Amino acid sequence: MNSSILKREWLCLIVISLLCFSSTYGTDLLDLATDKSRLNKDLKDVYRAFSINHQIEEQKEFINLYLNEGSEEELNAKLAGYIKVCDGLKQTTLFNDTLKNYVSKYLASTIRNYKIALSNGFNSAVFKKDYKKYAIEFEIYQAYLRDVYSTSRFVEMTEDTYWKLNDKNNYIKSAGYPTYQKQKKINLKTAMVALDKIAGQTADFQEYSIYAIEKADQYVKHPAEFGSNATESAIKKYKEILDRKEYSIYLFEAWLKWRTVFQQNNGLSKSSDIPNDEYNKVREQVALTILNYVTNNPKNKMAINEFLLVATHDIVKRFGDYPYGNQNTIEYHEIFDEKK
Repeated sequence: MNSSILKREWLCLIVISLLCFSSTYGTDLLDLATDKSRLNKDLKDVYRAFSINHQIEEQKEFINLYLNEGSEEELNAKLAGYIKVCDGLKQTTLFNDTLKNYVSKYLASTIRNYKIALSNGFNSAVFKKDYKKYAIEFEIYQAYLRDVYSTSRFVEMTEDTYWKLNDKNNYIKSAGYPTYQKQKKINLKTAMVALDKIAGQTADFQEYSIYAIEKADQYVKHPAEFGSNATESAIKKYKEILDRKEYSIYLFEAWLKWRTVFQQNNGLSKSSDIPNDEYNKVREQVALTILNYVTNNPKNKMAINEFLLVATHDIVKRFGDYPYGNQNTIEYHEIFDEKK
């Protein structure tokens, strides 16, 4: 097929996908949590403000990618689509009027900056001047977000207290688990059979999630023991925890490990496919699961903290401190490398 035809089809797909996505603006799964409490509204505001931040951050990542590797035609199609996306995001439901005003200004300034890039180019003096203004406006908005919606506003908890409450030993009740831990140092495959049995006999989901994460971790750390499907088995096991749509204080850990292992298996370069949209769809479902739990347990500090972790954690970035590929590699090694 002629390359110019392929390019036109690709540009059409970009526009169609952006238009289809725009039909869902203003709504998300958190609308299913119908509690009208102040806490519920504040947590939704946090999630949605960061969701907008994440979407625009993803746009900028793609812009940088296309500046390096794409054509001007492709880049302009992206910019035109992103302007429509940002315009649609203005419909997002926010309860705090001050936050709503900040978000509205941020979206308006992003649209303004994209329009200048589209009409004048990224190397133009007018774009560079506007970008300096845009960066200042963005930092003022982020300062407000950090100050008004800091974790300390919702929960009083030191880092030491968090890790004590997060300690999995608090929730492991199986008498067979210490035997598993000894056995895995001798014969991991045999130990994993024992772990399956322990998990199968566990009715409490939080305890079960510990065993499921442990099994997935072993697949990741010891792929040679389990063959070519080890990584896929780990990804499925992490995802299984999330798909149960039950609350556990380890949902953030399961989501982050699922995303990190999936991406490490999906591509390591800056130009690799990074399906942040899919990662964020799962993030949204996890956030709803936690929010529903918080509705019934509004004083549960760990649940509120878990929600904030899920809501605010950054997307997988292409560009950052790691120069040799996308930034998932850093997160992967931070999570899975043995601590010395």
